[in-house]
Amino acid sequence: MPSPAIPLRGLRGAIRWQYYTAAAVVDFAVTYDQTRRVWSLRGGLIAPDAYKLAQRPLTFLAPTKGGGALRWPVVDLIVRDGRIAATLGPPGDTPL
Repeated sequence: MPSPAIPLRGLRGAIRWQYYTAAAVVDFAVTYDQTRRVWSLRGGLIAPDAYKLAQRPLTFLAPTKGGGALRWPVVDLIVRDGRIAATLGPPGDTPL
């Protein structure tokens, strides 16, 4: 039986609050669970700013080879031991 999750992996992304970088996300994986219809993010953090990560709305940006970025709104997140686990909203045009 095939896995219900579709993974997207990357080396470096960012959590943004407005135009500020709240944290860099490294070695990340974004998955979409087709059964539960939930997007999630897992990865390591570089230079997390606790104040900015506590603000809303937050956006996760994953760069593309074409120079743009894929964007997801951050619904909920947990930061622990230099790692992030987050629930994301549907991808698309989210404000910075």
